[in-house]
Amino acid sequence: MIPKTIRDALEGLELSVLYEIRDLVESQISHQESLSGEALPGKREILEVKHEGSVTYRRERVNCGKNCKGCPHGPYWYAYWREGGKTRSKYIGKYLVKMDE
Repeated sequence: MIPKTIRDALEGLELSVLYEIRDLVESQISHQESLSGEALPGKREILEVKHEGSVTYRRERVNCGKNCKGCPHGPYWYAYWREGGKTRSKYIGKYLVKMDE
């Protein structure tokens, strides 16, 4: 639940400021997810993050876990989104081609 003090502080702010706050919150969510490992299976290094609606795109280097000498692989783009309370992901490829929502 959002504290009343925050709700009160948001009331009456200009739309441009609210957009900045939204972007900051999305960035914090993405950062927290990367720290928790919830949305990052295996060993991955996040190089870049972009948001498009409810989808987060991440450019990552990936360790395959096979003791290969070519690790890490990539970087590759992946899409992440929430569905039914779970984080879902999809491999996009070397170049970012955004998914249809």
